[in-house]
Amino acid sequence: MSERTCEGCQWFRFDVEYQGKRHGFCRKTPPVGGDFSATFGDDICGEWHDKTITPEQHERRELVRQFALAIVASDPEGDAMVHRVWQRAAEFADYEGQT
Repeated sequence: MSERTCEGCQWFRFDVEYQGKRHGFCRKTPPVGGDFSATFGDDICGEWHDKTITPEQHERRELVRQFALAIVASDPEGDAMVHRVWQRAAEFADYEGQT
């Protein structure tokens, strides 16, 4: 997975090198301020999406996270082993939509 900066985000559009930093624009939620909205490659935000994966892979990753959270939340004893939670969540994500 890429580092969670604008440079590794699918919404970042590189424009120019400025003061030794990659400079560009966010196509999702640009920051507000100054004469125009722009970002540096090392900026971060809450709208980050990994540009190295497809939208389908992103959707599956989010579904696995939701299933994992549900599994952990439904374990009152808190004894679910972490690797088993993620493995089971991935199985649920793969099975979803096949019924």
